[in-house]
Amino acid sequence: MDLDSPAYGDERERAVSMESSAFGLTAGLYVGLLAALAASLFGLILLPVVMLVVTVVPLVAALWYASRRNVNLQRLAENVGARSTVVGITIYGVAMVLIFAAMTYTVLTGEPMRPTPSLEVTPDEGFLGGIAQGAVIGGMIGGLAAIVGGVHSFRRVSRRRAGRDR
Repeated sequence: MDLDSPAYGDERERAVSMESSAFGLTAGLYVGLLAALAASLFGLILLPVVMLVVTVVPLVAALWYASRRNVNLQRLAENVGARSTVVGITIYGVAMVLIFAAMTYTVLTGEPMRPTPSLEVTPDEGFLGGIAQGAVIGGMIGGLAAIVGGVHSFRRVSRRRAGRDR
């Protein structure tokens, strides 16, 4: 990851890129919290904890990276006093309480708050089987298409640069 690369464009493009990264980080955090909450409601104990850890890794990485560049993100947020910061902290705190409350219920009662839905999937059998087959095959094709597209794009840019350098 070369953040000083000209690939990030001019100052405005770099700012928009960083804003979009912050938006993506926030969206990922909220989706991870919802997934951990859902898993905890179905009586799972280890999975929500793993999801919470994985959800927090990008945030910790961002804090670490900023501190290496002598930027204190927490102080910036505190100086602004933005309502969005308080809202984000509140959402995260409430989600944590709900997740661990559901896990506590499961630990103390031995039963999940909600029964786990039965989703038996037999390949090539029924509606869900067809969806499962299509998803795994489509996922592999999509992954290969991403690789081929990335290599093709890299080669095209390299040829264009080589033509300019002559």
